[in-house]
Amino acid sequence: MSLVPAMQRSSAASTATAAAAASLPDINTETYPFEVVQGLLDQAAYFNFYSTPDLSRFRPIPDPRNSSGIVGFQIGETICRFSITMSPPSQERGFTSWTMVGEPVACFDHRWLFIPDNFAALPGQDPPMVSFDPARPQRFVMLDSKFLLGRGKDGFRGFGTGSTYPATVNGRKQVLVGAVGTILEGLGRFAGHEGTYTYCGSISDKRGFMGNLLLRVVDPEATLVIKSDLQPLQPMADPEPAITYMLFRGQKRDRTQKTDYIFGPNNDITGLNVHQQLRLMQIDCGNYGKEIASVARVGPVVGEMTAQITFNLLNPGAPGTGIAPIPFKSYNTYKFLDRGGGEVGVIEADGGEGRTFKLSLAGAPGQQALRFGGFGPIRKGTGAFQGIEGFMSDNSVVGIAPHALATLYVLRVHDPDSKYRTPSVIR
Repeated sequence: MSLVPAMQRSSAASTATAAAAASLPDINTETYPFEVVQGLLDQAAYFNFYSTPDLSRFRPIPDPRNSSGIVGFQIGETICRFSITMSPPSQERGFTSWTMVGEPVACFDHRWLFIPDNFAALPGQDPPMVSFDPARPQRFVMLDSKFLLGRGKDGFRGFGTGSTYPATVNGRKQVLVGAVGTILEGLGRFAGHEGTYTYCGSISDKRGFMGNLLLRVVDPEATLVIKSDLQPLQPMADPEPAITYMLFRGQKRDRTQKTDYIFGPNNDITGLNVHQQLRLMQIDCGNYGKEIASVARVGPVVGEMTAQITFNLLNPGAPGTGIAPIPFKSYNTYKFLDRGGGEVGVIEADGGEGRTFKLSLAGAPGQQALRFGGFGPIRKGTGAFQGIEGFMSDNSVVGIAPHALATLYVLRVHDPDSKYRTPSVIR
């Protein structure tokens, strides 16, 4: 068989793709200078929490059609400080992570109700009843969500959706869960603030949710952050001794690191190919005087990442508001490097469900920006991460033209042998 026709078709397809790309708006062009937009995206308060169930505020919601079934949960969360300290990657162990769960600093109450797969959830609207089935993936909505910090004056009312992922972990069946929520109304010091929260953990019909809650609040006036140290964390016994949490920041290396469009078979835009560097990041929140404040420090570069994002900027399919976010999917490839630049290993995660919200950047009228929240299972590991299993959440903000970004990833890794973990002081 001659290769000429195939080569001609390939050349024609490449030409068509190039023509399609040339006719699209340049996502990398600079409405404002790249460094200015990056700085505006970084005006945020980060709150990294560990959520433990409060059984006195938890109850399954019975299914009136089935005496043994449930359609959701009244969730009562005790929100604790959560410290994740990462070492730079090495060829011997990949990463080592030192995690500590600290004192309670907040509470979160809401109803999690299971919903039909294609149901468009809205705040204040109870969905059609769907029975909880721990053996299959299910979507759910988080209604009547109220989060309160410290003394109960500062917090927000929120709304979000999530999905369950049945899994077998160390021979035991579990229901993993990821979710994305948005601030609908800020209370106290949170008044007027936009923000996204992401869940990454597990759920049980005996206790509710347990795991990580990461809250990112847009804070251009720095009313929720401090530059000095917080009061020392008061450690408690580890609620999940067989789980290791990892935390990474993604950002463009500089303005020269470009984002590309992804095209489908008909040269329609189907998404974005995003390149970024990965850094360690240290986040904490706790008492500072009479208030609870946030501290974040960006650490060294530890690798690079490519994300294939299924998201059409030209036809997003939703307005991107708090009650009508834009859906997206991603497939993330994290490549980690040692101090000498040698490849330590790769982790791949499937962000199969995500939500996107429009974002206004203070002081930059006309600058397009978005808040992203997503989650999904870890699919593969190579090198030092061969055989890794777990779950990922993504809490991010991005600018459009220029395509600057500030992403934050939490990996919840099944680690019964403490391969990636430095033991905590308290057990």
